[in-house]
Amino acid sequence: MDELDETVAWVRAHGPAPLPLDGWDRASIWGWDESSSSLYARLWRNTDDPAKPPAIQIESGDYTTAIPFPATLAQYVAMAVDCDPWDVLTVLYEVAGQNQGWLDEDTDAGATEGGTVATMRENYSVPEWPYRS
Repeated sequence: MDELDETVAWVRAHGPAPLPLDGWDRASIWGWDESSSSLYARLWRNTDDPAKPPAIQIESGDYTTAIPFPATLAQYVAMAVDCDPWDVLTVLYEVAGQNQGWLDEDTDAGATEGGTVATMRENYSVPEWPYRS
């Protein structure tokens, strides 16, 4: 199970969670809708009355397909409230407890993982390209 699956599993198990975005952090929530198998977000500005319907509601429906990934939900929320999708995704992971230990882990790319590993050494220079002799 990867981090995305763990985040969805967490919100499915714990129910709606707060969505603490600047200016939207008093009543906004996000969660999982079992009937549509989709993540959702309900957003109220801090100046809105939380007893009234949300100012912005992001969920699957007539015009939106199911939202199975936190990254997709983060993009929708970022577009709706005009912020960086990475900030939203960070908040989702923080709420779901997914970021604990990320900074302390030493993760090197392994043979089964994609990616590029580069090693930098002191006093090493990259020759000009094209090489001139």
